Order: sequence, then C-alpha cells, then structure tokens
Amino acid sequence: MIRSIFIFVLVALIAFGAVWLSDYPGDVRLTWGGIEVETSIVVIAALTLIFAVVVALFYRFWLWLKRGPGRIGAVFSNRRRERGLEALSSGMVAIAAGDAAEARRQAIEAEKTLGGEPMTLLLAAQAAELNEDDRAARIYYDRMMERKDTEFLGLRGLINRARGEGNIAEARRLAERAEELRPGTLWVQKELYELAVKARDWEAADQALSRMARGKAAKGDAVRRARAVITYERADVARAQGKTEAALTLALQAHDLDPGFVPAAVLAVTLTAKEGASRKLNKLIADCWKKAPHRDLADAIRKVVSGEQPSDWFRRARETVAPHNPDHPETHLMLARAAMASNDWGPAREHLMKAGGDAPTTGILRRLAELEEKANADAIAAREWILKSVDAPQDPLWICRACGRQEDHWQAHCPACDSFDTLSWRQPDRGPAAGAALEAEIVPEIAATEL
Repeated sequence: MIRSIFIFVLVALIAFGAVWLSDYPGDVRLTWGGIEVETSIVVIAALTLIFAVVVALFYRFWLWLKRGPGRIGAVFSNRRRERGLEALSSGMVAIAAGDAAEARRQAIEAEKTLGGEPMTLLLAAQAAELNEDDRAARIYYDRMMERKDTEFLGLRGLINRARGEGNIAEARRLAERAEELRPGTLWVQKELYELAVKARDWEAADQALSRMARGKAAKGDAVRRARAVITYERADVARAQGKTEAALTLALQAHDLDPGFVPAAVLAVTLTAKEGASRKLNKLIADCWKKAPHRDLADAIRKVVSGEQPSDWFRRARETVAPHNPDHPETHLMLARAAMASNDWGPAREHLMKAGGDAPTTGILRRLAELEEKANADAIAAREWILKSVDAPQDPLWICRACGRQEDHWQAHCPACDSFDTLSWRQPDRGPAAGAALEAEIVPEIAATEL
C-alpha cells in the first residue's frame, strides 16, 4: 500500500515538472571549443534523463559480469549438494533395509558430492559394516576420530566393533573417552555399565548403574534387582579376600534390595552365622525363609550348627524354620529330607506328599521310592514310585532365560552365553523322548533288585 502511494506521488511530481517546463521552457546556450549550442531546458532535461538511464544500465551490466560466475557456481554447488543429501538419505534407507550393495553405492556417491562431512563418514562406515568390510569400517571410524565434530560418533562405532571382537578392555577405554567428551550421555552410561558387568568389575558396575538410574528409575524393580546382584557379587569378592565384615554388610544390602534373591540370602545367613550373633541370625533366618525359601538356603541354615545330629536338625528345622513359611513346598521338602536323614519315616512320607502336591516331581517320587526301600524293604512299591517318576515333571534347576543352559548352582553370568542375571529357578521342559530313556535305565535295575 505504501509502495503504491509512493509511486503515485512520484508520477504526480514528474507530471507536474513536465507541465511546469512546458509552461516555462527557457533557453540554454552552451559554448565549447568555438562551438555554440543553443537549445531549450526541456531538451537538456530529456538528455540528462537518457544519460542517467544509460549509466544505470552499464552499472547493472558491470555488476552482472562481476557476480555472474559466483551465481553460476552456486547453482552447480546447490545441485551437487542436493545430490549428496539425496544419496545420504537413500544410503540410510538401504542400511535400514539391509541392502549392502545399495548402501555402498550411495555412500560412494555421498562421498563424491559432499566430501568429508560427518554424515558421509558415518554412512560410509555403516555401509562398510553392512558389507563386512572390517578394514574399510575401521578406516572411516579412524577418520571420524580425527575430527572434533565426528569424534563422538566415531567412538560409538569403535565401541561396537571392540565389543563384537570381544575386546572388552578396549571398549571400556573408548567408552570412558566418550564419557569425557559428553558426560552423562545415556547410551555411554549404559555402555559403561554393561562393559563393567562383562569385565566382572563390580565396583565400576555399581557406580555406572548409580549414574545411569536416578530418580524414580532407581526405585524400579529391574534396577533394584541389578543392584542386588552386583552387591552380592561384591560381597562374594570381599568374602574371598577375607574381608568378612565388609562381605556381611554387602550381603545384607543385597538381601534388602531383593529379599527373594536366594544367593544373597544364603550368603547373608552363612556370614552372619560366622559372626556368632544368635538373635540376629535367628531373625535373619526367619526373614530369609519367609521371602526366599529354597533348598540351598535350607542347606545353609542346616550348616549353621556344626556337628549337629540329623534328629536335632529335624527338630530345629521344624521348630525354628518351618513356622515362617509353613505351607511352601520347599518347607515340606526341607522337613522331608531332614526326617529321612534321621530315619523318621512317618513325617518324611507326610512332608514328601505335601511337597509334591498334585504334581510331584521326579526327585520327590524317587525319594518316596527310597523311603519304601529303607523303611519297608518294599522293592515293588519302590519300583512303582520310580515308574511314576518317568513321566513326572523334572525338579527345578537354575535355567538361563537366554539360551536354556541348566545349572545346579546360580551364577551371575550364564556359563554358555555369558548373559547377565538370566539364570532363574524353574522346572525344565522335558523332551518327548526323556521318559522312554529314563524307563530303559531304571526298569532293569529294579528287576535285578527283585531277583
């Protein structure tokens, strides 16, 4: 609107000037070198205007000559950059789709058009990884490490490579450098934690976990479980080094973090017994058996009193342990084992039957067979129990959730796949041929016994 008014005013002024000149034309006389020119003021004004227009045109032409090459170069540069960005985008899509050949082709195109920009180096490194070209991948990651703006990205790639090669020490060194560059980055904290766990550096793992999980996350079940396992391992290391007091403190912390964590309960009971505080021990046993009843814990409680006779252990288990979780199958199994050790056959049978419930396991049925042989010398009844055990569920074991490895004792890392805290106490799945194989083994033995 303002521009239109300005143009209108300008045109009006020019028209007014033209009218005024026509009313008062005037004369102009110019003498130069003996030549005399006489004309009107209107002609002079027209010539001046024409001269100004010509000068303006020449000036614009000069500017065009001066700036033209740069503009032409900018056009080509923009087109080149657009091709490079398109190659980057297509390369990332190819990597996501797992198309190694296309990823490499787009990486080469991006390198040609964009040079050594951060994303081109990353694309080239990822394409090399996808093509399993270890040498090229390492070259690109090293190039990224040489630049401040790409060093952090290069570190992440090199950490992944070091982990893949099993070089945990190198991976930890690189992760620590990444932490120096960008403190508090979540993926770096996670790497430091996982690598410390891999290296069995429990102190560093505990510190990394504390930095990584803060606020509400620190109170979550997963974090508390991880901290309980790590604290237990620290306690076990302290115990092995003869630092009994420190080991007991850590074991109790692990038990408090996860009361259902059996190894921590076992270690806490064992170390508290060595301390000799009977009241504290009895309270701990009651708490542990209430929250983590297990046959390993029962064995630890039994060993609290050295040289104890089987009958005394049966009485102590019945009076001081069982009342804290009386209906649990592990409680009945503990009492059954103690009763059989003291040749108290009636209670042994009663507790075995209660421990098995509607689906007794192989171990319970075999103990019933043992009881028939020892209490009644009844090989036929024993054979019936053993035959029933053929199709019975197997006894629970520590089984890895990641690979299925079965272990008699809990470990922080699976011996087969090295997964952390994946061993859980549960019944294994029996294979279809297991029953036939077991029957083939035990029937001839029973038949020989009858003879």
